Amino acid sequence: MANLLDHVPAVPLLEGIDRWPATATRQHYFELTRELVASTIAQMDLPPHELAQVEEAFIGAGLL
Repeated sequence: MANLLDHVPAVPLLEGIDRWPATATRQHYFELTRELVASTIAQMDLPPHELAQVEEAFIGAGLL
């Protein structure tokens, strides 16, 4: 499998994190993190078999 970092968009992954509400619950932060992971994976230019491996890893970790 290729180095995943080669496929991460040039946009900083945590751009906009400073706009997250400071009073959010732990569950809300978890939901925001899952959305961030999903959008980053969606922007990656991976072949289908590698994309499936990435998704499987994040699903297994409960982040997708």
